[in-house]
Amino acid sequence: LPPHLLRHLIGTRCSRSHHLLPTITPPPHIMAINNSILSILGFILSAYSVYVEHKVEQNLHDDNINPDEEFRALCDIDAIGASCSAVFQLPEGKMLSFFGLVPKDSALDIPNGILGMLFYTYVFIRCNMRSSELILLDRRLNAVVCSLALASSVFLARKLYIIKEICVVCLTTHVLNTTVFCRAILEVVKKQKDKVT
Repeated sequence: LPPHLLRHLIGTRCSRSHHLLPTITPPPHIMAINNSILSILGFILSAYSVYVEHKVEQNLHDDNINPDEEFRALCDIDAIGASCSAVFQLPEGKMLSFFGLVPKDSALDIPNGILGMLFYTYVFIRCNMRSSELILLDRRLNAVVCSLALASSVFLARKLYIIKEICVVCLTTHVLNTTVFCRAILEVVKKQKDKVT
């Protein structure tokens, strides 16, 4: 075949194969279902961490408690050396006051678990909203919010590594935050691709 005809055939085939390549972004309804499941799981874990922290503080301030009746969290697993109740008592367990954003022991000095509950509520509401509510559906805003959640996970995971502690609840929420963040970035990338095409 003449060189120009050969180049034309190769270019045509490459162009066709490019359009046949599957997209890496899941359909929107699949993304919504998965994010709903992740947010529900994250909310439950965050709520449980708040409960554990409350019970541990209750035990610390109760001098008359029977040792046999002392609260023990389900995530305190001696077999693997995991103690989430100890981790929740760290100063980093209330990041707002730890970073000086709110006064310590004030009404706004809330545990990280409550921040997690607020974040996962946002994720759940956003992925179940209709297209008319545009503010929370903004992909860039969502990417920023998820970036903050991921940044907090990285900071807390680094702290766990430094003190050589294992917190099953913490590690699970870190995985959830990373997954939600990756999905948020995929949304932004998909939007940019749609604009180009």
